[in-house]
Amino acid sequence: MKEIRETNKEFNSGIKVNELKGKKVMALNGKEVGKITEVRLDPKTFVLDGIEMDRGFFALDTFIGKNYIESLSDEGAVLNMTPVTDYKGLHVMDSTGKEIGKVKEIRTEGSTNNISAIVVGTGLLNNDVIFTKSDVKSVGDSIMLNKVFDETAVKVGGQAK
Repeated sequence: MKEIRETNKEFNSGIKVNELKGKKVMALNGKEVGKITEVRLDPKTFVLDGIEMDRGFFALDTFIGKNYIESLSDEGAVLNMTPVTDYKGLHVMDSTGKEIGKVKEIRTEGSTNNISAIVVGTGLLNNDVIFTKSDVKSVGDSIMLNKVFDETAVKVGGQAK
């Protein structure tokens, strides 16, 4: 194949986009969060716009914008964050270490990876509780809040909508 280039780069120095399909997508925490299904380029600049990934049978496919991608290689993609959708099901603890419940829903700021609130299920007969982003101290294997949870302060009214 004849090569036409302006810069002086090695012929095989790039990544073949079609070979990225089916490769792993790894989150910042080291967990595999999906497989690449498409790589998107900006049609005017030919610069990476982002990747589409398959999250598995029970999850929605997700588009990851270039600002969330740390690197691309023949092995796949590494993200510079963990998708907040992975927080669903995590245990939530108040600042004393008392378990409040599990995350039922993640609310984000538009289509970003920024949390606006988490909805926590506190049990079958109890109400859901909504905590804002400012209530969250840290996220790891569980979510730690920066406040003490007061069950009596939760309003009666059923599940969060």
